[in-house]
Amino acid sequence: MVVEQLQRVRIVAPAKRSPDLLTTLLKFGEFHPATREDAEISFRLGTLYERSRRLYLDLEAAVRLLEVEAGGGVVEVLLRGEPEPQNLDLENVEELCHYIEERSRPILSKLKGTDARIEELRTQIDRVEKEASRLSIQSAIGLDLSALYSARRLYVAAFIASTRDLEEIMGALEEASVAVKPLERGSSLLLVVSKVKNRERVERILRTFNLTPIEPVAFEALEKLSAHLTELKETLSKLRDEFEGLQQERVKIKAEWGSELISLRDLARGLMDSIQRIGGGAGRLVVLEGYIPSSMREEFLREVGGLAYVDISPIPQREAHIEGHEEKPPTRMRNNWFTEAFKPVTLIQGPPSYYEIDPTPIVSIFLTIFYGIMFADLGQGLVIAALGLVLSMRAKGSLKLWGRLLLILGASAATTGFLIQEAFGFKLSPITGIKPILELIEHHGGSAALNTEAVITLFSFAPLLGFIHVSIGLGLAAYILFRQGEYGEAIFSKVTSLAMYVFGLLFALAFLTVRGFGTLFTSQEPVPLLGLPVSLVGNIGVYGVLLCIALLVGGRLVSSFFGLFPKASPLSHIGTGLLEVLENIIHFMSNTLSYLRISILMIIHVALMFLINSAWEALSYASIGILIIGNIGVMGLEGLLVFIQALRLHLYEFFTKFFTGEGILFKPLSLTSPRLRVVFK
Repeated sequence: MVVEQLQRVRIVAPAKRSPDLLTTLLKFGEFHPATREDAEISFRLGTLYERSRRLYLDLEAAVRLLEVEAGGGVVEVLLRGEPEPQNLDLENVEELCHYIEERSRPILSKLKGTDARIEELRTQIDRVEKEASRLSIQSAIGLDLSALYSARRLYVAAFIASTRDLEEIMGALEEASVAVKPLERGSSLLLVVSKVKNRERVERILRTFNLTPIEPVAFEALEKLSAHLTELKETLSKLRDEFEGLQQERVKIKAEWGSELISLRDLARGLMDSIQRIGGGAGRLVVLEGYIPSSMREEFLREVGGLAYVDISPIPQREAHIEGHEEKPPTRMRNNWFTEAFKPVTLIQGPPSYYEIDPTPIVSIFLTIFYGIMFADLGQGLVIAALGLVLSMRAKGSLKLWGRLLLILGASAATTGFLIQEAFGFKLSPITGIKPILELIEHHGGSAALNTEAVITLFSFAPLLGFIHVSIGLGLAAYILFRQGEYGEAIFSKVTSLAMYVFGLLFALAFLTVRGFGTLFTSQEPVPLLGLPVSLVGNIGVYGVLLCIALLVGGRLVSSFFGLFPKASPLSHIGTGLLEVLENIIHFMSNTLSYLRISILMIIHVALMFLINSAWEALSYASIGILIIGNIGVMGLEGLLVFIQALRLHLYEFFTKFFTGEGILFKPLSLTSPRLRVVFK
């Protein structure tokens, strides 16, 4: 659970070696730079940065223009998989930049020429369409508009308007006469006549309706319109054919070069980001700071020591301040094959800080248990596990981790389903002969009902599971505080709160056994799970809770005299303790009861599958379609709901006890691309 130990690194090298230094750091693969944001970039790297930035912007524009997707969807990955990236053997970062330029230049040039011609054709088509539309209207009208427009004492103009706006337009034009002629497609021709002095007012009113006058062509006779219109339509057809051909050419470029454009763009962005992250300075020396895993110290000295002066120092175990800034080392989360699948769950809250612990191993255990109980079904669990297995084998990157997570959660649901002997909602006991550990639905002849005893058992088990989960969170909070030297807070807050939680559980068990205070301190009836007399458990619980309350209220005040707490007024210490007591009572009750959702969702799943499978009893083989659709719906909707609820128990009940998620994820310098893997010789 402890995050991987890192060491702080300072590198000093001549500025002329900065490209070689960057190449070496990328080749090393585990250097997290921590250069200040305001650090300048050395001259040689600055030139390289501008080239990579220009390449990235050009390639990003091309990718957006072609609408190339970075990766396929889940269904496409399941069907086709994701190909392994090809190795790209290069000498250094300058050769990488040259490679990106050479590979992208012909593609971008061809795309740029095609796009320029498409835009030119779009302008021409728009112009010809407007001209053809004007002539079509004039031909349909049968009037020589140029003669009307030439009237000197009157303002005459023709407009095309939507028929539904006619009444409003005519109501607004009080100082003009309007003639209307219906046209096709819900439009009408308006011939507006008014005095010349009213022209500005009339045009202003018509502009509010987005109407513009139909421009006349004075030299054209009406009998020539048809021939001219035919000519324009032929020209328009040729332009549209060329436009369509270029659109198809763009589609071919996307199909042939889309993936490579994505890869080249990612490499250019990775190179640009790497240069920007390391900075280095604008003088004769390059000074870099960063972090490496402690286990790779000797390898780093071998790789980088020949190019630059390297100083490696350990990171203090407590938060430190360096040069007026709080040091925040990045966090490198160390997980195995199983726990790594749950890393995305932890990162929903955020990465742990370097001085916290990584809760992913604990999350992997409890999330698996919670999901398995709530979605207990052997058949559906195996289907989900199979889906996760295929996805984990075919996908790459983060999608691969989600596939592995599905595999684990599906296997957990299948295991719990086998324990209760259910598959797709059907009982397996008649086939396997194995007695289920819990039978939620009992059959009596032709009727079926929930088993009250099993429901009570389940509702008793879930809060106990929650008690263990929350207690681990409180214990981890105390452990973190001990590591950071906050002994007073660890003992008189977290450890005492944990003890109060334990004693409170003992009191609750004794109270529920005798159902009241009357015989709580005298009854010899055994307490469930413990087997001890109620009087003993009740006394321990009550006096233990009272002792913990006293420690929470007065512990800060007393320990402050020994330097375990900062100096403050007695009232402040006592008030803080009282608030914590109140918060503990509220939170412990609400947190524990929140885990009842585990039992409720398991019962809902079993009842829902029983309802779906009742179609089999009524329709026999005719119900197969209903069963298939019902199971698919349950796996999709309820499977997601169960995951959300299991996630909620961690985010709100568990993480809030000890985990902030405000760390900085260890992000080494790297060049990533879905199709290409850069290998520096």
